[in-house]
Amino acid sequence: MNFQQLEYLVALDTHRQFVGAAASCCVTQPALSMQLQKLEDELGVLLFDRKKKRLEPTAVGVKVVAHARQVLREVQLLREAVQVEKDELVGEVRLGIIPTLAPYLVPLFLVALAGRNPQLRVRVEELQSEELVRRLKAHQLDVGLLSTPLDDPQLREVPLLDEPFLGYVSESHPLYQRATLKPADISGEGLWLLQQGHCFRNQVLNICAPPPDNPSSYTYESGSIETLKELVRRNHGYTLVPELSVLNEIENNPMIKRFEGPEPVREVSLVVHHGFVRTQLLNQLRHLILEQVPARLHAGQAGQKINWK
Repeated sequence: MNFQQLEYLVALDTHRQFVGAAASCCVTQPALSMQLQKLEDELGVLLFDRKKKRLEPTAVGVKVVAHARQVLREVQLLREAVQVEKDELVGEVRLGIIPTLAPYLVPLFLVALAGRNPQLRVRVEELQSEELVRRLKAHQLDVGLLSTPLDDPQLREVPLLDEPFLGYVSESHPLYQRATLKPADISGEGLWLLQQGHCFRNQVLNICAPPPDNPSSYTYESGSIETLKELVRRNHGYTLVPELSVLNEIENNPMIKRFEGPEPVREVSLVVHHGFVRTQLLNQLRHLILEQVPARLHAGQAGQKINWK
């Protein structure tokens, strides 16, 4: 048994197919299959059921994979501890970010972080909150950027932003005449929402008054805040948006409406597992973002935090 075989085993569990697992490990499929077979022969057990349509670990395979992940994680922590002592940022960092933050935050840090640390490989993936949290706890991600609080004892949260929710209202809607909004104004009638699974959708519904008894004859649930904004710009209804999505238009667009104080806000945090040791990386990422975001959005500002669960 060797570390390479454990890496192949974990990759196969992650991708649940030989082609994807081999590609992620930069080896050929026959090479990966051969190493898995050697590992099964050595252990004397079948680790994956190859007869099913989708590759699945056997009962004993589930336990072996869990131990393999832990072994690989401990080795990675050892390497990271040495890097911390040497004041280096090298290797790979796997970062997950929710889709309602990605278009507005990733351009602020990705190129700069890679440029300042040429030996660091930064891999960013968009994931919905529940999957992102699962991967952080399984050590399949190093850092998460998402809405908090999570109140999970396995994870450490570093608050970054308190980002206000804003109304985005078409000229044809009655709310367009309001200077500011109240939560009671958000009744659901004419309101465009993100599709289920997005934490931002849950937060909007937590702000809303109870929905009307006479729903619209048509609905559209999007995976993109930008799509919802375009619907409103074409004179249909209204939606709620995070302030980062309208920074370039907030001063001169009358469709954008603030809420009366205390404004509803979403807390955005950097989240890591409690075993995470690369504090230098976390601090650098935090500073890269904060230096490019208006100070009014920095964590600790007045506002009413809206939970996403």
